[in-house]
Amino acid sequence: MKILIENSTWNNVGDGWYQYSLYYLFKQIYPQHDIYLGEGPIKRAFRIKKEKLLNNALDLINYQEADLHVFSGPMIKSIFSDYQTAIKKIKARGANYVFISVSGTALSKSEITEIGEFLEKYPPLFFSSRDEETYNNFSPYVKNSYNGMCSAFLVGKTIKTHPFKLEKPFFISSFYMELEPFFSVKKSEVFSIENLEIHHKKKMYGLPFKYSRHLNFSRTHQKEVDNHLIVRTIQNLNTRFNHVNFAVPNSFISFNPLTYLDVTMSSEFVISDRVHACAIGLAMGKPARFLFHTPRAGIFDRLKFNYKNELGLMYPNPEIIDEEYGKLIDQIKKYI
Repeated sequence: MKILIENSTWNNVGDGWYQYSLYYLFKQIYPQHDIYLGEGPIKRAFRIKKEKLLNNALDLINYQEADLHVFSGPMIKSIFSDYQTAIKKIKARGANYVFISVSGTALSKSEITEIGEFLEKYPPLFFSSRDEETYNNFSPYVKNSYNGMCSAFLVGKTIKTHPFKLEKPFFISSFYMELEPFFSVKKSEVFSIENLEIHHKKKMYGLPFKYSRHLNFSRTHQKEVDNHLIVRTIQNLNTRFNHVNFAVPNSFISFNPLTYLDVTMSSEFVISDRVHACAIGLAMGKPARFLFHTPRAGIFDRLKFNYKNELGLMYPNPEIIDEEYGKLIDQIKKYI
């Protein structure tokens, strides 16, 4: 059997973590089959808005053929704009597709109904959500549904990492909704994720963040806190704005998404307003502080990580990841 795992629709490098994790998971489960990396919708990956430009794109997803196609991520809302042509072609030639680690949150009742009816007409072989809201929305429409997990939590089990040491211990700071906060620890307290005080600075000169970030290089930035380095992982990949990419000391950016796992594995802890930066931290056995509110944070609720406390603090729980890992494998084997 030929299996294609979608792995190209990266709005940022965080998407690569759950998609690569699925690729290696399938190679573990089905070593006797041919597992390949496949293309996702080019519109989703590059956020193409103009029809003329979209028509110029070779959307390879509509031409790649396999016995089974695996789609993932927060893509349910964009089924009609991005996936329906490919899904119809897959079903028409007698092949199958599955949704694993997918999300469709903050949808209206009419959107849920319309998408649900499409899934009834062109049913996936298996549907596994990454948050409970998505499962509740679409399990009435898809027979083979499972209240699953985000496969980013499995990177520690599916992907080998290569940890390293810097000249000092370090923690990860990764922000994309605001300028990086100022960090401090009271003199009477021991350095720890719990004792790290966070002083937010959301913008400069009263300008919105989308403009302030371009002026961030002009600020004075911390290199370390209490003899611990700050490593800034940057998930938006581009070469146009290096004054943004490298505005602060120890900025890390790479076109290799798996190297970020090495950085996380080597760190003390993670502080971020990014869902997947915290998810891979927990997957690597590191505490994390999640400092944002978004429906996508349902991936933490699903595994009973309590990010809603005062500090946004979450501690690793390898037992529950082990348990959910086993359950997901059992479900995949049951339906595929």
